[in-house]
Amino acid sequence: MASCEPLKKTRAAEVMRPCATFVSSSDLITKARSIMRDTGLRTLPVIDEGKLAGILTDRELLKITSTRSNITVAGLMLPPQLIATPEQTLDKLAGDMIELEISVVPVVKSSTDMTVKGIVHLEDILIRVQRSPQADRIKVGEIMSKKVLTCSPDDEVSKVWDLLEEKNYSGCPVTRYNRQKRALEVVGVVTRSDIIRSGAIRLGEESDKGRFRSPPKVRGVMKTPAITVNPDTPLSDAIDLMVKRNVGRLPVVEKGELVGIVSRGDIIRTCIR
Repeated sequence: MASCEPLKKTRAAEVMRPCATFVSSSDLITKARSIMRDTGLRTLPVIDEGKLAGILTDRELLKITSTRSNITVAGLMLPPQLIATPEQTLDKLAGDMIELEISVVPVVKSSTDMTVKGIVHLEDILIRVQRSPQADRIKVGEIMSKKVLTCSPDDEVSKVWDLLEEKNYSGCPVTRYNRQKRALEVVGVVTRSDIIRSGAIRLGEESDKGRFRSPPKVRGVMKTPAITVNPDTPLSDAIDLMVKRNVGRLPVVEKGELVGIVSRGDIIRTCIR
């Protein structure tokens, strides 16, 4: 993809949505955790009286393992990593979102006025990329990453979570080696959202304390079958799958074997080179 013309010509105001999902600094952390589990969001804006006060991430939430807590959002929220203004174009914003691994960015009135005007989702930027002629011509195999982080159905969830944290990935394929075919097969996918919804991290910590005989395994939280593409899949089709199925990464499979992975980041970086 030779240029990012679709993004250079589009302002945040043209793609932003109303900011309907958020918490206030006085809300209990248990409310925020429930919202994240229901929506699958990794980050929540913290809004007080219409103004952006901070953000709350899944990393901060998982510091609280109790199902009941009197801790408020104010005690765990962080300064926003990234904000946008309505007139900002999407090319620079998209690059910053990918670099910081952020899928949702609050749009505020100006750099000095934190009044929230809306929110930009990475999927809306991907849809703009999908409309470009190059998205039909480029194949997934041309931009995919060949080095893939994977896990096994028998891996402990807590260890996989630590790997995702270390790499700052939203998820990874679950694989099993087929000795007869001599191929690494994709049997599912596990994401950070899957782990948060399952409560497996909390159960894993309790297992470490001796309250459970065995820690939760990936097979209990992974999604099957995995949504995959092949190297010849056009970029536009891969984007369509990502948006419709709400996934950030697609395993690339050829003749039943895992050969790579394509992420939203790979697509955006290709577009803004």
